[in-house]
Amino acid sequence: MTSSISPAPGSPTSPPFAVTSPADMLSYIPHALGFMPEESLVVLTTSGRKLGATLRVDLPPDGSDLLVFAQGVLSFLQGDAGADGSLVVVYARQEWARGAPAPRAPMVLKLEAVLGAAGLPVGGGWFVSAGGWRDYFCMDADCCPWPGQPLDAVVDSALNAELIFGGSAFHPSAPEAVFREAPAVVARSGTSATTIPAVEDAQAHYAACCAGHWTDEAQFHATSAVWDAVLQDAGGFRVNVEPDLAGFLLASVESRTIRDFLLASACAGSVTALEGATACCLLEQSEEPDGFQERAGGRETGLTIGASVTPWVPEVVMPGELRTAVGAAEAALPVAICRIASGDNRDPSRREDAGEDAAQLYADVLAGRFTGKIDWRRVDSMTLVLGGLASVAEGESRAAVLTMCAWFEYARGRGSRAAVFLDAAEQAVPGYRLARLLQELLRRGGLPAWARIRSTAWTAEAGRTSRRAA
Repeated sequence: MTSSISPAPGSPTSPPFAVTSPADMLSYIPHALGFMPEESLVVLTTSGRKLGATLRVDLPPDGSDLLVFAQGVLSFLQGDAGADGSLVVVYARQEWARGAPAPRAPMVLKLEAVLGAAGLPVGGGWFVSAGGWRDYFCMDADCCPWPGQPLDAVVDSALNAELIFGGSAFHPSAPEAVFREAPAVVARSGTSATTIPAVEDAQAHYAACCAGHWTDEAQFHATSAVWDAVLQDAGGFRVNVEPDLAGFLLASVESRTIRDFLLASACAGSVTALEGATACCLLEQSEEPDGFQERAGGRETGLTIGASVTPWVPEVVMPGELRTAVGAAEAALPVAICRIASGDNRDPSRREDAGEDAAQLYADVLAGRFTGKIDWRRVDSMTLVLGGLASVAEGESRAAVLTMCAWFEYARGRGSRAAVFLDAAEQAVPGYRLARLLQELLRRGGLPAWARIRSTAWTAEAGRTSRRAA
């Protein structure tokens, strides 16, 4: 059961315009989700006359336990603490024949009972198919004549016009939304004929140089700093211009430890993620391996950290900027390491500095259990960089990049889009482990804890606000 939720709610946020008719309501939903739902249940929470969260889930397969399904829907909506009611909309290819029971009636009845008992009584509902839409609960032919209202009434609604005038738009489907926003999901694209060989050459070079050493402390810190430097100007990163840098980034995500670290780093910041990785004992004490500092293929590392170990980094990254980023990360680590050694985890106001708590936070972010604030500016920047890398990636690195994109869509609470990225990752490397795990999580309707809470959930405005504040 893929699902999408926007407790704030989504894109756009709860409309400042008046919702005066069912047509207005139905026109708002695809704008909130970013695409037109298909074979879906959409539930909107309400607070008085205001709209709250917008949730979309796949319609349950025949034979499903409808009580479990309804309870799952409720669990998604409970993060909207101010809600006191709900609205339901069923989107299906099935037409509603005159005199026949409403399609999916048992599901809606069970949902009514569960939401009503939880203090979110269903105040209205509609059924939408290719043939039109009609009130789900009204059987009076005088009030709600058959076969229903044409979809043109939704397109022509006053609210739809207001949203379009305000710059809002939506795509025909979730896959179409992903393909248009990230065309590299379909195939490597948008690069010159000379770029891909240059990236592949650089990727092979760094993969060979760093093989077995990605988790060495110095190399790990330097790799984190390279990613930080790129994320500081994500909009300026171009694989066509910087193929050596693109090759390094792609080589790094083939390390599962680096890949997972970058997920946590994007959400919580590199210093916090480095503390967590250290507390989880993921880093190894750097040792000088034979030939590690040799210059191969005319490339130099451009950076020395410590007295003896020279990690590999792309020349294009400014050494001074890299030194600053690595220094800031390393300066924060001794505190966590000392607390691990002493077992001092007693200060609740500094839990992020305690070794055990740093490890727990790191694990909670990756598992979607974290309930704190996410750095949505970094998440959006990371997604932008990954989109560029997907245009030149192949094989293991492509599967890693696409799965990371899927994880960030999952982090945003947009499971429908995450599923599209996961399908592409499966095509790149069938059976890619993280993709399979995330697919199973989405199938069960999973969403991260922060996506269920109004104050921590992602919205389109969240990324824009954090970028303006930066």
